[in-house]
Amino acid sequence: MLKIKLLFLLIITCSLGYSQSKGAKVMVNARAQKDKILIRWAINSPIEWQKANKKGFVITRTTILRDGNVLPKPEKIVLTPKPLLPEPLDSWLNLAQKDNNAAIIAQSIYGESFEITGAKEGELAKIVSMADELDQRYTFALYAADMSFTGAVKAGWGFVDTNVKVNEVYAYQVSVFESPKVKESSYMIGLKDFSVLPAPTDFIAIPDDKKVLLSWDYETFKRIYTSFMVEKSSDGINYTPIATTPLVNLNDKDEHPSKTMYYIDTLSVNDKMYQYRLYGITSFGEKGEVTKPIAATGVAAIVTAARLIDYNIVNSNEVNLEWEYPVASEGFIQGYEINLADNDKGPYKVVTKMIPPSERKLNYKENLFPSNYFTISVVGKNNQRLTSQSMLIQPVDSIPPAKPIGLEGVIDSLGVVRLKWKPNQEKDLRGYRILKANNAGEEFVDIYHKSYVGNDYKDSVSLKMINSKVYYRIAAEDMRFNISEPSDILILDKPDKIPPAAPIFKDYENKDGKVHLKWIRSYSEDVVGHSLRRREKGQEKWLEIKQINDTIQEYTDDRIENKKTYQYAILARDKSNLWSSLDHSIITVQVLDFTPVKIITFLQGLPDRENKKIVLTWNYNKSKDKVISLSIYKNVKGTPPTLWKELNDTVFTIEDKNLNINSEYEYHLIPNLENDSPSKVETLTVIY
Repeated sequence: MLKIKLLFLLIITCSLGYSQSKGAKVMVNARAQKDKILIRWAINSPIEWQKANKKGFVITRTTILRDGNVLPKPEKIVLTPKPLLPEPLDSWLNLAQKDNNAAIIAQSIYGESFEITGAKEGELAKIVSMADELDQRYTFALYAADMSFTGAVKAGWGFVDTNVKVNEVYAYQVSVFESPKVKESSYMIGLKDFSVLPAPTDFIAIPDDKKVLLSWDYETFKRIYTSFMVEKSSDGINYTPIATTPLVNLNDKDEHPSKTMYYIDTLSVNDKMYQYRLYGITSFGEKGEVTKPIAATGVAAIVTAARLIDYNIVNSNEVNLEWEYPVASEGFIQGYEINLADNDKGPYKVVTKMIPPSERKLNYKENLFPSNYFTISVVGKNNQRLTSQSMLIQPVDSIPPAKPIGLEGVIDSLGVVRLKWKPNQEKDLRGYRILKANNAGEEFVDIYHKSYVGNDYKDSVSLKMINSKVYYRIAAEDMRFNISEPSDILILDKPDKIPPAAPIFKDYENKDGKVHLKWIRSYSEDVVGHSLRRREKGQEKWLEIKQINDTIQEYTDDRIENKKTYQYAILARDKSNLWSSLDHSIITVQVLDFTPVKIITFLQGLPDRENKKIVLTWNYNKSKDKVISLSIYKNVKGTPPTLWKELNDTVFTIEDKNLNINSEYEYHLIPNLENDSPSKVETLTVIY
């Protein structure tokens, strides 16, 4: 029995997406060549995979298209008269001696035991800690099949279809013989799908001390290639692989997919130029196009740090620095960088980049902190950095910060004040002094009692105090306790919670069906307007009849009805939209109007001597004062009138036959109204 020891360098990966799932299924992939089609498959369940190795696989090919046309009756043939099974163990010996991956496949199928040896502790712990022997056989078999298409074909997991035509497209269906429990899968492909395998992109080399870090784009090509091979040359002509087995990605996980793949090539010496090139390998054993060569050489590591040895303070914002470094080591570095922080622990910021290797002095002219911690870094040719210990430099500072600007703020309805301002730019800024006054001309008081760090501040004010405004200023303070000129004064209006004083009525007059009102305005300073309102007594809702935004203090209301009782209210509104109380701003007025109402709009008297009569005709206006009857008084002109007729409201014409020739008659029509209001008497004179 063949016994194989598996090396720890093998990884568990599979380009076909082999994974456990709830339902067992055959997973199929295919690749078109110029004159043949390669097919690969696997099952996503270890148990069903083991059963399928004994039952075998059946491949059915269906011709779908020919010359670009869909066949009305697809042509289906079985490519495997007998189910594909792994070839007998004895036939594997020659291939296993040449192909280690084929040996792994044979061991996974026929081996009595399957063990992993040669791995350092922990390197495969995540892979095998929860896996039993069947899982190991299954996983490593799939990996090895991806690395060796010849081995996959020999195991019955791959097939080469050479009986194909360039003008046809096929659907290949792979199923497990007599296993309906395992779902079959199909793959549609034709020779026209052949394409040249691309070269990997973003292939770069980063030199280091006796090693070179190689990297390339993995995310784009992981669905094309299952592994990669890097080749190396010292003369740019002859290339050899840098590893005995293809390179696979150990770090690609579904939850954390890798974008880039890396490989470190160890060098025996630095300063020797090497060329590298890269190609990918598919699960069908195909080699992709090779990248263009890239060159790299090892670079010596930095072993000596520079050291700051002296300084000279020119002024508060300028200092001269001096350092030492061996002249003999200058050829191994790119130069120096100066770093600065305001405390020894940092963080440090690079303030001067790439000073030439031969330099030993620097004049630094930037804003300095009250306490400055300088370090110097030596930058190697591989961008490695070696940084010195810090040096403390404290210049004398008597210049205060700039005057703060941009102070603004708001006070909310609860009296919470929120201030903010533009931050000062001084590096040695300690903070700000917050100053406050409650009245104009009052001395400002420091309400925080120390430097406040930040450029916003929250305060509170009492809304019960009588002052309507509050005043703020801020001043900047540096680390040397120099205090700037205070900012411009910010004046904030306090929220108004007190309604204005109520206006009061001082007089009213009810005359001719109109109500004339007079009032005294509210004396509150922040009043912006008044509102005159009216309602019928007994009603709840007020109707605004006049908005007063000027000095008007009287109003005549003529939109009222006789004998009704009305209530009037006058209210004041301040700029905070608060309204005065109604408690003492209401009067009640009863409308009594004795002015006669004109009811008759048409009145005519026509004498008819032939028929010896006078015909009177009249009409009423469309008034809300309803007529219930009509009284007509008659007299000869110059004599007192007497009641002549009483008519109801539906009569609009009448004849008078009690007449004397050559007489002048007067008729007086008086409508009687339902509400007992006086109506205007209409008089008509007719000569008969």
